[in-house]
Amino acid sequence: MAEYIYPSHQFDNAEQLLALLGSMWSATYGGNDLVGDTAFARAQLDVQTYIDTLELLAACSRFKVPVFHKENWYFLQMRESEVNNFAALLALYGEDNEYGPSNSLAYGRISDANTFSVPIPDTLRDVTVILNRITDASVNLVKDVDYWIPRPGVLTFKDNPFANDLIPKRDEFEDGEVTDRLAGLWLFHGDYEWDHIYEQFGYALNLKLESSEGYRDLLNALMDGITQGSKIRDFHNAWSAITGVDLAKEEETIETITEDDRSLVVITDKNVYKYSLNSVLLVTEGQALQPGDPLVDTLQFFELNRGIVPDEIDSVVLGPGLLANGYFSELVWENKEVDVVVEYDAEGYAKVSWELGGFILDVEKFFDDTHERGKASGKTLAHYLDQRPDPIGEPMPESLPATINPLEFLISNFYRFHTFVVKVKPGRLGPDPLPAFTGVHVSQIVPPWTVMIVLVELEYQDEPVIMDGPGDELEPGYTEDLSGFPMMVVEETIDGTSMVSERVRVYQITGKCE
Repeated sequence: MAEYIYPSHQFDNAEQLLALLGSMWSATYGGNDLVGDTAFARAQLDVQTYIDTLELLAACSRFKVPVFHKENWYFLQMRESEVNNFAALLALYGEDNEYGPSNSLAYGRISDANTFSVPIPDTLRDVTVILNRITDASVNLVKDVDYWIPRPGVLTFKDNPFANDLIPKRDEFEDGEVTDRLAGLWLFHGDYEWDHIYEQFGYALNLKLESSEGYRDLLNALMDGITQGSKIRDFHNAWSAITGVDLAKEEETIETITEDDRSLVVITDKNVYKYSLNSVLLVTEGQALQPGDPLVDTLQFFELNRGIVPDEIDSVVLGPGLLANGYFSELVWENKEVDVVVEYDAEGYAKVSWELGGFILDVEKFFDDTHERGKASGKTLAHYLDQRPDPIGEPMPESLPATINPLEFLISNFYRFHTFVVKVKPGRLGPDPLPAFTGVHVSQIVPPWTVMIVLVELEYQDEPVIMDGPGDELEPGYTEDLSGFPMMVVEETIDGTSMVSERVRVYQITGKCE
């Protein structure tokens, strides 16, 4: 984003404005300071018109449409009675703090704070600097040092503005009595949410999000795919915008890899890229990059052509849309060697199966259906796996492979021509990722003969805890104890047919991650 430079034009310079009025005002008239200040104050209205005009021109292009509306000056009035006392300060779910008995948060009550918050317009997203007056300001408050905007509608100061004598104030009266005090500050060059991106272009794709550069980048990637034909570059741009993870922008060479307190930094001869500190690098210094190349493993793309199984993919889950109807849940195809099980049905046909992840009845249904359809077509899965050069009759177990890689089998036989995988590690996303549901919109540019599989790899920070029996001094575990209740008849043996009963309830759970 471009930095603001002051003065940026003649409207910001009182001396130039005097010169435009004529030499009499700039060089002859003795009270030209007053004239210059008056011209400067009037010019600030024209500055806003100038800014609005530039925004209007930029909004004609989906590549340059402004993310936010710029308001050059906004006068903020604050009531002393509302300091740390208005509804927008109530804690929200999903923030660092949560409601509970272990802290000071409670329903309908604003928590105590050592800072001073006042209400602001809900549309205000950011402000460069806050002053006590437009000209010759004696109070200059700096963002992230003296104040910050923790959420829409809330402006938080480090120090109480009503305790600062340099900030103008006035009393508010009711029935001749002072009921409150008002203070005023000038907000300079603030960003306001006017839904420019959605109103200009987002509505066409029925995609409305909070305005951000990522939102604009996603819309451009989708519109490129729709208007110009889908390209792999469009998918790269779309997922880069969704995750907030930069890919290589152009042909460039890595010069330096370093890190600061907040980011892993990759510096090339043309760009600077920043990533989460826990990211794993895929590049080295001196390496040449092509547009779309990933620099870290947080976001990667794999085209499953020629039946090659990428080592970076541990498994693929096939669910609705990739399986036939009648399955309760998904099937997991892992990238590992598993044993091949050979059985023979009542008609003497060889039936093969192997380990798959998922609901056991779904796995049985898959191999049962595959076997029956193979018999109906005249060639079963066992026939295809038969290793004999001239097969005659049903294959015996020694004629079939002893092990098989489920994922390799899937890719080699079904997804080698028209499938690509998007692998995302959500624990390492960029600072401003888009909501997860926006990934659904990428399907709008997937060609009808192509399959896009999104692989979300969840990570845990600690070692896994596996409790499959009694624990000891070093390992966790569990034990079970049987206990009775009064008047219960105690038996030495348990008859499973009469004394034990089970009730099974099956629930289908589905949802959407955001």
